[in-house]
Amino acid sequence: MNPMDIHKAAPFRFFVVFNKLNKTLQQVLKDHFAAYQLTPTEFAVLDALATHDKLPIQEIGAIVLITSGAITHVLRSLEKKGLVLRKQSSADKRIYYAQLTEEGKAFWERFVPHHQAYVRQLFKDYDLQALDALTDQLKALGLFLLAKHQAKGEIT
Repeated sequence: MNPMDIHKAAPFRFFVVFNKLNKTLQQVLKDHFAAYQLTPTEFAVLDALATHDKLPIQEIGAIVLITSGAITHVLRSLEKKGLVLRKQSSADKRIYYAQLTEEGKAFWERFVPHHQAYVRQLFKDYDLQALDALTDQLKALGLFLLAKHQAKGEIT
């Protein structure tokens, strides 16, 4: 067998399996968050803001891995829901911060236990040691690919 046969080689099989897993996970989370009138990205932003008092908007985008245009859209949606407030910095007018409102903090405190229970239920019948090992392997693979990419300027 050719070690790089596109249908059998490990790197290609990984891409197919990982992409299918990612799509499945995205749909599962989308359905879960929809029950709380949230999108997965809104959840990620709320999570980032819940762990900080306030954050510069550009930093939120970097944390949740979305563009500045997308973060503006998400923050606008969360503001309409009364969960987030955006404020201009008094020290530097170019910088805007976002933070949870009191309503946003209360929502988060109510939501988190439901979310944690959902995730526990989702994985209750899966081998958690295997999940830990898989998580460690995926992290190692990500670091490997990042180092390779940074060393060469691109992945070749």
